[in-house]
Amino acid sequence: MPCSDCGHTLAYHSGKQVLYCPDCLELPVADEAQIKRKATYIRDQYLNHPTLIQILENFGSLRVIAGLLHKLNEGATGMTDENRMQFRKFLHPNFFIKHVYANADSFEDQFDPENSDIQDKIEERINSLLDADTVLIPILKQVQEEFVIVFEFTPDYGEWMNFYGSHDFEKSEYWLCSERCMRSTVGAREVIRDEFLAQQEIFRDFSQPDREDIETVREFADFWYGFIVSLGFVATLDDTTQDLFTTEFPEYVTIFDIEDLFSEVDNAVAEQLQARGENDTRSLSLEEEAFDECGERVFGDNWDEVKDLILVSESNLDAHPLFFKVTGTKEMRMPNWRQSREVPLTRILYPDYFSLLLKFQIFPLLENDDADSSPVVLAQLTGERGLEFERNVYEYLKSKEIESYHSCKTSKQNGNEVDVIFAYEGTIYFVEVKFVLPTLNMQSQTGIRDVDRTFDEKIFQGDKEGKSFPEKVDAWLSLDPDADITHQQGQDRTERVEESLQQDWDMFETEMLVISNFVPSYLTKDGVRFLTDLEFYRWLENGDDVFYGTLH
Repeated sequence: MPCSDCGHTLAYHSGKQVLYCPDCLELPVADEAQIKRKATYIRDQYLNHPTLIQILENFGSLRVIAGLLHKLNEGATGMTDENRMQFRKFLHPNFFIKHVYANADSFEDQFDPENSDIQDKIEERINSLLDADTVLIPILKQVQEEFVIVFEFTPDYGEWMNFYGSHDFEKSEYWLCSERCMRSTVGAREVIRDEFLAQQEIFRDFSQPDREDIETVREFADFWYGFIVSLGFVATLDDTTQDLFTTEFPEYVTIFDIEDLFSEVDNAVAEQLQARGENDTRSLSLEEEAFDECGERVFGDNWDEVKDLILVSESNLDAHPLFFKVTGTKEMRMPNWRQSREVPLTRILYPDYFSLLLKFQIFPLLENDDADSSPVVLAQLTGERGLEFERNVYEYLKSKEIESYHSCKTSKQNGNEVDVIFAYEGTIYFVEVKFVLPTLNMQSQTGIRDVDRTFDEKIFQGDKEGKSFPEKVDAWLSLDPDADITHQQGQDRTERVEESLQQDWDMFETEMLVISNFVPSYLTKDGVRFLTDLEFYRWLENGDDVFYGTLH
């Protein structure tokens, strides 16, 4: 929430874990309008994908696309084998692949199998591209979205390369919101890996069907829910990624059709899979005719329509990036030929690790024929998980031998229900527990506004009783010291216990918390503090200071 005195976006000091207003502290903040114009100019003229991809034009489109797909597959194996989301490899090569196709005329299209030594040079340049796309370009985007506060310490004399050296880029309150949500949803940082895995086991351990029993769309979503929402979140961090990973599929396409297609393609490349080394993440390939046979066995007469939606090619840039068509020429020499000949070369490239992960990202986009649509199913499952999530928070407190109560009410009816109340280190905490579907576009102002609106509605605009969370807590604080209250005893929501408050309970300090898988951009509002379940775990398990403050 911007500065209450001057309205300026707050900066975040990572060392002290506080937000502060750089304008009120009279720090050398760059003029916002001017710095945004500079960032736009640099992106338009120098640091954009069509310009950067030019450093690869001499190497031929087939090898460049193969090299970029190799990076995609490497990123995907980190997710499947080690639960590590490698954003640099998993997301960013896609942007460059699209521009190689879009600028195909600038690339050589001849493939020389004997010239494999240049692949190392291609990889070096691809790494340079990814460095620019994950370090330099994001700063420009963050300037536009006010995810950084720009301090100008030395004059900028016009050269665009001086832009980075002439300014200091301090993270803002909006970046902090996005980062907290990202850590809670996908881990995203090696330093919190063990804590993230513990958080998943403690708070996200939801009832679900066995994998071998999956027969319906709902059962698929129930079992793979965590993967689905995590990949959906990652693939829609901003407008650029959302455009790349959003496709409108026909109503008849189901998630099981997508699985069947992958199974058919895997059978078609079975020999390559068998010959592949343990750490080999290069893409697999097959003839287009064989690819069509796989698709026709699954989709029948609808294959041509589906194929256009999942096969990226020079003439089909907007397809969902599951498969990639490459064309060119290859020199061929036969024993009885006087000289070699160039022959056409067409292959379908299949980055299998990456594509199989995208199956889960695709799920929310599907209507699933006669079954419920994916958005409907996910909304239902999220609501059901909300009840389990609430109970898991309480059970964790109980396991820590912290005095705590679940589903607390001031009367036998539904009066002023508070999800969890617990006493810890001399303070009574009133807790509202929320489990929500991750908000899209969380690296943009659009996403920030959406997540703030979600919590405004859920916490401050009243529930079905018409009371906001602070109003319900006020009702609790006005109770007589020996008032009767009820709370849920076991797993059954109807199993409730009535008892009287302790005589001295009103002598304790009190605080209101919201514990959720997501948080708004404001740290506190109307006396309510917001924590992710990961932060809640770090606080009680490690004693970490997770209560971000604001410097006034």
